Amino acid sequence: MVGVLALAITCLMVAACGSIPTNSSPQPITSFERKGPTNAVPVPQSDMDPESLVRAFLKATADPAGGHRAARSFLTPTASSRWDDRGDTLVLDDINVFVDQRSEDAVRLRLSGDNVGLVRSGGQLLPATGRVETTMSLVRVGDQWRIDGPLPAGTTIDRSQFDAAYRAVTLYFTDRNRTRLVADPRWLYGREQTDPTTLVDRLIRGPSSDLDPAVDSAFPNGAALRGPVITGGGGGGGVRIELTGIGNLSERDRATLAAQIIWTLDGAEIGGPYIINADGAPLIAERASGWQTADVKAADPNSGPSTDVGLNVIRDGALSSVTDTGTAPVGGPLGAGKDLRAATISADGRRVASVTARTGPGPRLRLAVGDYGGAIAEIVTGDSITRPSFGADANTVWAVADGRPVQWVRDADGSGERVATVDAAAVAPVAPGPITELQIAPDGVRAAMIVGGQVVFAVVSTNAEGRVSLTDARIAAYNIGNRAVSLDWASPTTVMIARSAPDSPVVALSINGTPAVGLLSGNVSPPVRAVVANASTIYVGDARGILRLGSSNGQPDQYWTEVEPAMAPGVIPVLP
Repeated sequence: MVGVLALAITCLMVAACGSIPTNSSPQPITSFERKGPTNAVPVPQSDMDPESLVRAFLKATADPAGGHRAARSFLTPTASSRWDDRGDTLVLDDINVFVDQRSEDAVRLRLSGDNVGLVRSGGQLLPATGRVETTMSLVRVGDQWRIDGPLPAGTTIDRSQFDAAYRAVTLYFTDRNRTRLVADPRWLYGREQTDPTTLVDRLIRGPSSDLDPAVDSAFPNGAALRGPVITGGGGGGGVRIELTGIGNLSERDRATLAAQIIWTLDGAEIGGPYIINADGAPLIAERASGWQTADVKAADPNSGPSTDVGLNVIRDGALSSVTDTGTAPVGGPLGAGKDLRAATISADGRRVASVTARTGPGPRLRLAVGDYGGAIAEIVTGDSITRPSFGADANTVWAVADGRPVQWVRDADGSGERVATVDAAAVAPVAPGPITELQIAPDGVRAAMIVGGQVVFAVVSTNAEGRVSLTDARIAAYNIGNRAVSLDWASPTTVMIARSAPDSPVVALSINGTPAVGLLSGNVSPPVRAVVANASTIYVGDARGILRLGSSNGQPDQYWTEVEPAMAPGVIPVLP
């Protein structure tokens, strides 16, 4: 990845390696120094007063080893025996400790803080908001204070300690068709961050609960590690993995299993070659000496189809391609008409989905799909239709028509097509209001929506009868507010968002649970009406026209560049 997206993703990755941004609103990207997690865990000290001891206890809960053995050293034996540390973890910021009652040998106090995250037991971080308050009692044990309870189930971590001690890694599972890998970000304690045994073990355990209805894994039931994963054996580097319970998997499934392992370890900076054995023999005989990422390049989760189609724009109701010297109408009715309201181009540049105005009685708009530069065919009509989105390939199109998400699917061999209404019942309880934008991630498994101005993530799930639903909807980030107007997936794990706000009108958001991060905005002229992005470039439509943020001479741009052929009010960017 190059250009501004690399800068944005670097910012998000650095956040993932040890920070949840603390600002209440997105901030401009600045230089970040990548720092490894620290594993310093406090221990009780004889000079700790009750308030200091409670704060140290919260820092110690970051270490999960031995059933939170480090944190239990701050408790009385009775409190330790009663504390159920299993389950989710609250990440609190701006913690305050108030003493309500105090005597020479006992203290009763209240702890309160801002809930900025919820870490599920499997390591998934979810955004959170709200104030949390709990009451604790402390007693003297010898010459030191100890927490005597009561403690709520689960754990609570001080945000600064979470920042210092945890790192995001990405596990990879497959879509239901076993054709592409799907990211499943997890947060692990620092001592586990480079432990390939932990990563492979978590792969074997399966995906996060929200992804379970939408993804698959090549690991069969009963698969397990036989001993720890060995790294650097014999001084030659590399990784050796011994699996059991693989059984009679097909060679295709074995290659998929290898891709899951290799891209997971590679993303955690654990390099190959990767020697993978199954039930005492090489996973695939031809790879007995070891796998490299090149051997599973077809499954690279960060790559996509290539295309010569670049930036297009909608101007005066027609679609035009942008060249070095100007713009040129695309072929077919979309380039020759004056009724185009919204469009998107498939990642391979082969197809275009469009929303055009209708004349005559009936609905005002129609959603259509066709070859890029060719004829188009109507899918559905409605009085309101959002900007369409392709799914994982050019054979699937999504949009929201008259408030209802719809999905068009064409058979891969072109033999048939169908349109179905998508069940979105899980969205309304999370964010009230109309869905004004719906974009599907390049892997086809996640949806990003704007609902009542808020950004919402959901999972694209298909049940046994083939019915498609948007499940596990959640607020994507609480620091974006309710002024989002446009969004686009720049990669399977990063979304770019335009906001109708003078401060940070364009922000980047990772799926790993961290808040949004504001991009450069010095020469952007609000309001920003639209944003589109790919792995190297972001385009926005502001009050003056189309601006670009990418790279110059291989270096990230320090400001937005005007796209001169498209500098006119009301022009809308369109990108594969």
